[in-house]
Amino acid sequence: MASATEQSFKQKILEEDLCCGICQETFRRPKALPCLHTFCEECLTETANLGDLCCPLCRREVPLSTDGVAGLPDNYQLSELCKKFSELPADQEEDESPRCDYHPSNEVRLFCKGSKCNVPICVQCFEDSHSDHKVVPVKQAVEKRMTKVNPLLKEKKTQIEELREYLKEIRHLESQITDAKCLSEKNILDSYTERAKLLAEDKDRLLSDVQRSYQDAMKDVNAEKDAVLQQLKDLTDVVEEVEQTKEKHALKFLRHEPDELRDKLEETKVDPIFAPLEVTATICRPHKIKKEQLVNGELVSEVFTAKTRWQAVVMLLSHVKLRAFTVVETVYNDLKSMKQ
Repeated sequence: MASATEQSFKQKILEEDLCCGICQETFRRPKALPCLHTFCEECLTETANLGDLCCPLCRREVPLSTDGVAGLPDNYQLSELCKKFSELPADQEEDESPRCDYHPSNEVRLFCKGSKCNVPICVQCFEDSHSDHKVVPVKQAVEKRMTKVNPLLKEKKTQIEELREYLKEIRHLESQITDAKCLSEKNILDSYTERAKLLAEDKDRLLSDVQRSYQDAMKDVNAEKDAVLQQLKDLTDVVEEVEQTKEKHALKFLRHEPDELRDKLEETKVDPIFAPLEVTATICRPHKIKKEQLVNGELVSEVFTAKTRWQAVVMLLSHVKLRAFTVVETVYNDLKSMKQ
């Protein structure tokens, strides 16, 4: 049978592992978050009612379905452990006291230390066959036997406390790593957003400049084109008139028209084309894309440490040693200056 002390230690460990980080009580309908942390459904519901739901430990945002917190996955393993834990007796030392094998109506309260006995007995056993033996209460006999066990028991209790403290450090380390991950994700998204914004602004500026340059260039081109079309129309009209008169009114053409038609041809002037039309237009020559220019940041390794009890002691001793050395050096320098 486990002692009351052992039982209390076991329960203490169980209570810590099965305790909700919000209400600090045993889990009730535990819900698992995407970050793998677990809390009571009721606690998460109250938290979600205050605004967007974030993990109370690592602050990671938790997307919710239309079912809300109830739609989050259940932590069945933890729920089963909580159920078994709740079924444990409040104090297992409250079990019925052991009864004597020979006198079942009597409780075993004594321990016979006789050379041939060394057995637990009841009062009736003592009166019947152990009255001339050395007898002590069961509790005293247990304490006597425990003198051989106590050093190891104390050592194991110390180890339990050290492991519990180290477990706290590991959980703190877990929180630090999760925070670092969330911060890194935020930095990457912020960097991407900023770069996308700058690229979009540059795209809009370039497109606007190209459009403005295109309009200016096309204005010059259209003006020149319209002038050429007008001259072409005038020439075409005169040429067609001369051709038609020549074909359809040959006699009239021979008698009267040649001079008139010649005058029209001479009056129709065409601007000489001394050089081809030149206009200035803006074009975009894209830069060669370099991969290193597109990265959103640099990934570096950073060491996160869960300190043990001995590491803390060593750091403290190092600090004390450094402080002592500094004091000695100061005193030495003061004495040296006094002698001078």
